[in-house]
Amino acid sequence: MFVSGVNIYASAWQWIAAAFGYACIVYIMFGGARRLELRQNRNYGADPEYQAYVKKTPILIPLIPLYSVAKHKWLVG
Repeated sequence: MFVSGVNIYASAWQWIAAAFGYACIVYIMFGGARRLELRQNRNYGADPEYQAYVKKTPILIPLIPLYSVAKHKWLVG
């Protein structure tokens, strides 16, 4: 939605509000991913198939090599 609305932002305040909203959504999504990762590690952490999946599957953004957000405590989400 942020990208599709780029051509209608008329003032700096609209840009700021849209960018702030986008940043909040990204923060919430990564916070949720962190909570899910911690819960899945607790439930399936000893399973070798799960560990293989975690090591080869990026979190949230395909093709970006970010495989874990569990260590980022600021992502309270």
